[in-house]
Amino acid sequence: MKILVLLLALLTVSECEKNVTGRTGQSITLPCIYDIKINGPTEMCWGRGPLPSSGCSNQLLATDGHKVMEESRASSRYQLEGRLDEGDVSLTIMNVTEEDAGLYGCRVEIFGWFNEEKHHVHLTVNRGEKMIKESPAG
Repeated sequence: MKILVLLLALLTVSECEKNVTGRTGQSITLPCIYDIKINGPTEMCWGRGPLPSSGCSNQLLATDGHKVMEESRASSRYQLEGRLDEGDVSLTIMNVTEEDAGLYGCRVEIFGWFNEEKHHVHLTVNRGEKMIKESPAG
């Protein structure tokens, strides 16, 4: 029985969950960082909704470990502005809208069985302040 418990502990996928809040019209960054010094550059993807057993559902973009694979990018609004060479694969969404609110998933493929890292981020988007146009005095 102890061996079974140990085996299950070793096969556990690393998961974490965060909440991010922003305003419409802003750029918002959803965090996802992995230890590149231990794992080396590795493939990863971002998707909308919960992460399936492999890959990313509703994929927004993916990397080959060194750069974003442009054919994987769902929109130019999705950017990785962090240092990929340091393991920062945080997703920046440009010009956020209320429709962007919801659950996002980042999957980092770590070599070996059941070793991937899964990061879920709940994005809340609040309506931004309306610009008030002043009329000239006259």
